[in-house]
Amino acid sequence: MFLLLGRYLKPVDEVEEHLDAHRAWVRDHVKAGVFIAAGREIPLQGGLIVATGVTPDEVDAIIAKDPYFIQKVAEYDVREYDVVLATPGTEALQG
Repeated sequence: MFLLLGRYLKPVDEVEEHLDAHRAWVRDHVKAGVFIAAGREIPLQGGLIVATGVTPDEVDAIIAKDPYFIQKVAEYDVREYDVVLATPGTEALQG
């Protein structure tokens, strides 16, 4: 499992110019079953994506196509975890 910790590099109003394209990118990966959760940080300084079923190289390739990353308004700190325990219904975290 990977946590993609996004951090904005530009003011929020500049980031939000790319919000629709970024959300479409997120939705595409949710539909593909790779992203299992995504959300904005509070207070708004970035966001979080939980990804499963991919390799580190695949995560890098996915991030490279994020409109936020392409437009240089956000960067990601990617962390990989080996989930050894999950509650019923969250078994995908162990993949």
